[in-house]
Amino acid sequence: MTFSKTDKLYEDFLSPASTNFDENAIKNAVKNILLTNIGSMPGRPTFGSRLMEIPFSQNDDTTQLILKRLIIECLARWEHRILIKNITFPETSYNNLVVKIDFVFKDASINGSVSVSLLE
Repeated sequence: MTFSKTDKLYEDFLSPASTNFDENAIKNAVKNILLTNIGSMPGRPTFGSRLMEIPFSQNDDTTQLILKRLIIECLARWEHRILIKNITFPETSYNNLVVKIDFVFKDASINGSVSVSLLE
């Protein structure tokens, strides 16, 4: 069976995969990447981040610098639709560590941000 480009039903199948610039989809993908431990996803042993190793460290400038580096590394590898503009830690408390990631869509020049709680 062959499909032609005029066949509307298979139009998306015949074109290269389009990049989704839906901000909510990207926020969800970023959260999934950051909160997935490396080695925990069957079939993708390198997917995820090492962020869950850090929360029990003292929350100081050094720890935040390490977290920033880990976030940049894993998102550069797994989330190709965005460029990271800034990473901050707006809410710090005894039992919670929140990271805020400001980003821009690579192909659309639209700004977005996502906050991820590393401890809950």
